[in-house]
Amino acid sequence: MSGPVNIDYLADLSPPDVAAWYLRLADFVERKNAKVKNALAPRFLRHYIKGGGKRLVFDPPDHLKNSKYVVGVLARHRSWYLTEKPFKDKWVGIIPRLQQGKVRTSGARLATVMDITSLVEIGVNTSSNTDGDNDLLTSMHGFQLSTMCFVYVTDISGEADKNVRFSSFTAIVTDRYDFDPKKFFFVPNPDYKNPFKVSSPVAEDQNEILVYHRNAQRIEKAGLASPFDLASNGWSIADLAIMGPAEVDPNKVLD
Repeated sequence: MSGPVNIDYLADLSPPDVAAWYLRLADFVERKNAKVKNALAPRFLRHYIKGGGKRLVFDPPDHLKNSKYVVGVLARHRSWYLTEKPFKDKWVGIIPRLQQGKVRTSGARLATVMDITSLVEIGVNTSSNTDGDNDLLTSMHGFQLSTMCFVYVTDISGEADKNVRFSSFTAIVTDRYDFDPKKFFFVPNPDYKNPFKVSSPVAEDQNEILVYHRNAQRIEKAGLASPFDLASNGWSIADLAIMGPAEVDPNKVLD
């Protein structure tokens, strides 16, 4: 059962006890989500308490790279690079570069580098979310996805269109790990039935409780936790739906 939504079960705990509860939560989530290899939520929560605010760089796990939310945004990046759709009401990508002479047009083969950054948001309370998606939801929720691509542009014999081939397409994720004191979130209660055998378990009869993020602010003020910046190492995109070849019209009218 879930605890009443109007009860802040952590409110009366001292900052050290709140920090200890968060660490138990990290351990509990890691055990519960054993099927999610290299889960990020417990790792980030531990770093929040033990990392001293230092920037964290991590290898992107498969459930991040293959998440439908990430892949969907990567597909949008492709469309922006190929000038199929405007980005923030502005045409970007290869066609403006061709029209502005930013890509040399001498010779049959042309080359250029492009990059773009946009937001990825993980759906909340979505029944189609995988365990991996829910790990991303509880570790970052919304984060920045940056990509960089190197493309070759070649002439097509007898046609005005150009052939575009992505010779590389790489991505990284960045975010700021912190808590908004005005928000709250339902989480599994690591003290349900007291599996950690602590002397004063929190809401021992509740398997899920509502956690108000103002409690995280309390442990920050006590010097027991620190927000931090995080970034993934880069990874290469191999999916041909994202980085396969395409044809573009260099004379496309851009409104």
